[in-house]
Amino acid sequence: MKPKPSVFLALALAACAQSRSSVPAFSITHVSVVDVRAGATLPDQTVIVRGGRIAWVGPATQATLPRGAEVMDGRGKYLIPGLWDMHVHLDSAALLPLLRAGITRARDMGGDLEELIRWRARIATGQMQGPRLVFAGPMLRGPRAAADSGPWVIRTAEQGVRAVDSLALRHVDFIKVHENLSRDAYFAIAREARARHVPFVGHVAAALTPVEAATAGQKSIEHLEFVPDPCLAIFSGTAPAGCGPESFDTLLAGLGANGTWLDPTIGSFRVFARPQWPAIFAGFKGLVPAIRAHKLGLLAGTDLGTTGIEPGASLHDELALLVNAGFTPAEALRAATLNPARFFGATDSLGTVEVGKLADLVLLEGDPLTDIANTRRVVFVMVAGSH
Repeated sequence: MKPKPSVFLALALAACAQSRSSVPAFSITHVSVVDVRAGATLPDQTVIVRGGRIAWVGPATQATLPRGAEVMDGRGKYLIPGLWDMHVHLDSAALLPLLRAGITRARDMGGDLEELIRWRARIATGQMQGPRLVFAGPMLRGPRAAADSGPWVIRTAEQGVRAVDSLALRHVDFIKVHENLSRDAYFAIAREARARHVPFVGHVAAALTPVEAATAGQKSIEHLEFVPDPCLAIFSGTAPAGCGPESFDTLLAGLGANGTWLDPTIGSFRVFARPQWPAIFAGFKGLVPAIRAHKLGLLAGTDLGTTGIEPGASLHDELALLVNAGFTPAEALRAATLNPARFFGATDSLGTVEVGKLADLVLLEGDPLTDIANTRRVVFVMVAGSH
């Protein structure tokens, strides 16, 4: 069954299209369009945008430009779908740098709910510049100490149910689970989120195995190095004896069987664990063949909000690291374009440069399929037809 986008994401998509209905048409002529689905580049294309959506894509020689349309010459340039950063903790100062870096959508993984709601509304109406946002609001976590308290510190199953109910009533796009949750609290959150038809994502609590979290319905697992599986201690060079390739195959097969997505945020470990970084990256690189073999969905996120992680630049760093680890440039680019659209069940509106899609577009100076570093060479950014 095709996943359904969250209520607020669906409303935001519709609002974007409606709000751009009176904007004059816009055309990019003689541009190379990057087909992220096929991993191929289509040369000498023209793309016409009307009402916030892509109205026509095809050979430039066959294009009929709308009268009065704004026209941009795309010769020597490459057009990709807007990028996503799928793991951020935002502050308002990060919004414009993200947009300028070609990031047109972002998934906030834990922040002030009221602030995020305000930012989303102001961005949608043009009062603020920034990527369109989807978010969880507060993270649900277990206590870090005996005296730890607060509405989102979950000790019991009943507290977990109430927290999910409260956030569902605020129409969050998903629930974020974090560390220190007990098994009872975690599974209560999972059950209630499923009952409320709200996806839940996040860390794997130490009380669970990754496959248990996947089987419970956790849609994405963040920070692969933090996943509580003894064999993943390859990241720090301390894996116990007997952790061979078959161990990872068993783990990743369990995730793949449940359709669980991975958001490894591999670049963030250069900040979290700088002394261990060479071993962490080598361990991740060793997992890439198994991730690919089990067809696990890959998402590109940065953990922006941590000191030392730069808005915008960190996503381009993440894409480069994915390629350096063994993914192709096309696979890395999909992790920040088509895969997020698939994750949110929004491929009818986002993720590719195709007729009918919202015009989230980024024009580049170079071909990212030849060199993923070309995603940094941003010339022009459009969000839902607005630029």
